[in-house]
Amino acid sequence: MKTVGIITEYNPFHNGHLYHLKKSKEITQSNFCVVVMSGNFVQRGEPAIIDKWTRTLMALKAGADLVIELPVIYSISSAEFFSFGAISLLHKSGIIDSICFGSEHGNLKLLSQIANFLYNEPEDFKINIKKYLSKGLTFPKARNKALLDSLRQNNIFESENELNEILSSPNNILGIEYLKALKALNSSIVPFTIKRKGEHYHSSNIESSIASATGIRKAIKNNKYDILFKTIPKDCAELLLETINKGLAPVYLNDFSLELNYVLRTISKKELKGFMGITEGLENRIFDLSANNFFIDDLVKKIKTKRYTLTSIQRSLLNIILQIKSEDFWEFHKNGGPQYIRILGFRKSASFLLKKLKQNACIPIISNFKDSYQRSQGLIKKMLEKEVISTNIYSLHYPNSLYRIIGKEFSSPVIILDR
Repeated sequence: MKTVGIITEYNPFHNGHLYHLKKSKEITQSNFCVVVMSGNFVQRGEPAIIDKWTRTLMALKAGADLVIELPVIYSISSAEFFSFGAISLLHKSGIIDSICFGSEHGNLKLLSQIANFLYNEPEDFKINIKKYLSKGLTFPKARNKALLDSLRQNNIFESENELNEILSSPNNILGIEYLKALKALNSSIVPFTIKRKGEHYHSSNIESSIASATGIRKAIKNNKYDILFKTIPKDCAELLLETINKGLAPVYLNDFSLELNYVLRTISKKELKGFMGITEGLENRIFDLSANNFFIDDLVKKIKTKRYTLTSIQRSLLNIILQIKSEDFWEFHKNGGPQYIRILGFRKSASFLLKKLKQNACIPIISNFKDSYQRSQGLIKKMLEKEVISTNIYSLHYPNSLYRIIGKEFSSPVIILDR
């Protein structure tokens, strides 16, 4: 029996995700699908619009067999570290035969060529990055221009326009990073890709049954709930609407403005530099501009420059709010990345996967969070503590104050779908 791994956020789960999940099983000829999913905070540097347990149940209802959590340390990291963390979990599980990711381009051969080149990083490539950074470009843009120069010299090139399009598309970028991580881990997992269908990743248009998560989140913010049943599988749409009606969603980045301002008013610039992502003088812009911009949405727009992208700024601000420091991240990363495999949910019909996981995984398996937290120590305990803190902060912003309780990590059991 074969098992395919997919890396997701499901923010929220929609018809495009359903297509990806089904197609992944089909083209890899897999019997089971294991999902690595971000928790309550996602790679765009935002809180997930709905909590991770609800999103886990959505995934299981839609056909996923086992859902594993990507630790928050990695879920709000750059594409490179987000991808490494997720691939590392799949690799260390010992039960994954293949991965299948969505991409705007759909050409695995070309994406692999680019990934191999970036993994090896020739000297001329490094020099060109520094050259473009010195001209004030953001790191992603500097790397893209340096890559174009180097690929042209090495004849790994389709056309400049095509390459620019590849390197400016979010799912292509993540796909390249997944391929790099597989290479770095010397993994036997076989990669596949599916060409993305429907609206563009950032599109807010909803003109078909396959819309972007961005568009769906915008519709939710504008209370256009009828759109949910057009763009989301029926079971998942009903669950999402039920969660909203209870006051457990939606949650937005701007909701965390008070926490951010509290931290900024109680620490120095020197202390601010210790948080992950605060580099190259960013602490000065955050401190200076936060004096007159209380809300995160306004602050991010003011801080943005050619060098700092919106998402990188949002990730940095989340690191401040969630108290994730650079030394924490690098301690985890230099010691193998994710320290455990945390199970969020599974289907009873896939219980076989759990037995196989316990036999093959080379890092601890966590199914009872409270018990593991009490017994753990060292880096495992430290990583679990980050989840406790991030969930306690996330739950402060449920619309219904009755649910803003502390300790949800300890009281929330693994989701088991009885089918």
